[in-house]
Amino acid sequence: MATIAEGRPLMVGVAEGSARFDELKLSARVFFANKTAVAGLVIFLVFVGDALLVQIAPGVLGVSDPNSVIPPELQANLENCSGTPPEAPSLGHLFGTTQYPGLSGIGCIDLLQLTMKAIRIDIAISFFIVLVGAAIGTLIGVVSGYFGRWFDEVVMRVTDVFFSVPFLILALAVGFVIGRTLFNMALALIIIWWPLYARYGRSLTLTTKEATFIESARAAGSGRLKIMFRHILPNVVPPVLVQISLDVGTVILIFSTLAFIGFLPSNALVPELGVIANIGLDLAPFGYWWTVIVPGAVITLFALAVNLMGDGLRDVIDPRRRS
Repeated sequence: MATIAEGRPLMVGVAEGSARFDELKLSARVFFANKTAVAGLVIFLVFVGDALLVQIAPGVLGVSDPNSVIPPELQANLENCSGTPPEAPSLGHLFGTTQYPGLSGIGCIDLLQLTMKAIRIDIAISFFIVLVGAAIGTLIGVVSGYFGRWFDEVVMRVTDVFFSVPFLILALAVGFVIGRTLFNMALALIIIWWPLYARYGRSLTLTTKEATFIESARAAGSGRLKIMFRHILPNVVPPVLVQISLDVGTVILIFSTLAFIGFLPSNALVPELGVIANIGLDLAPFGYWWTVIVPGAVITLFALAVNLMGDGLRDVIDPRRRS
C-alpha cells in the first residue's frame, strides 16, 4: 500500500507535465499558423541576434563624456571627414556612410555599423521601459481592482491625469524637470507608461475576482494577499505579456521620436536610431537621403515586426483559436 501511495504523487506530476506539454504544443501550433506573426518573429530574432551576438564590445561607457554611450570601437572607426561628403550605398558600404560627431570633431562612419550598434541601445532601453512600467502598473492595477472603493477611485483619477496629457508633451515636461539624459528619457517614459498597465491590470482583476475559483479560495479561508498574488495575478500576467509585446514597438517609436526632436542635450554622443536620423535630417537636403532613410526604415521595421509578433501571441491566448 505504501508503494502505491508513494507512487501517486509521481503519477500526478507526470500527468501535469504531460498536460503542460500538450498546452505548449497547442500554443505553438496556433502561433505558427499565423504566417505574418512568424515573419514578425523572424525579423525580431534578427534584431535581437544583432543586439546579443554581434555586439561583443569591451563596454559602452568607456568614454570621458558622461552623456556619451558611444562604444569605444565606434570611436576608433570614426575617420576625420571635414569637408568630405558622406558616401552613397555601395558594395563597400551597403548602407553608405554618414557624418557622426566624435569626441574630437566630426567623423565619417559606416552607417550599417552605426545602425547595428544603435539597435542594441534601442532594444535594451525599450524593453526596460515597458517591463518596469508594466510591473509597476500591473501590481497597482491588481491591488486597486481587488480592494476597490476609495483606493480604486484615487488610483483611477491619477491615471486620468496622465491620460489627459499627450505622451510626447508629458515626456518632454518630465525631461525638462529632471534633466535631459539618456536615463532620464527612459525614466520619463516609465512615468507616463505605468498608468496604461494600471488600467489594464485593474480591468483584468475585476473580471478575474468574480470567477468561481476565487469564491472557492475565499471560502477556504485564503487571505487577501494570497488571493491577489497566488490566484489573480497569475491569470492577469498572460494578457499583460501580450500587451508588453505590442508596446515594445510603440515605445521604441516614441523613444526614437524624443531623441529625434532633441530630448537629449546636443553634446550627448549616443548611437541611437532617433539621434542618427536627426543627424541625417541635416544632411538629407544636400542629397544624402540615405542618412535619414536608413535609421527611419530600421525603426519602422522593428516596430512592425514586434506588432506582427504580438498579434500572433494574442491569438495564442484567444480561447476561440485554441478550440
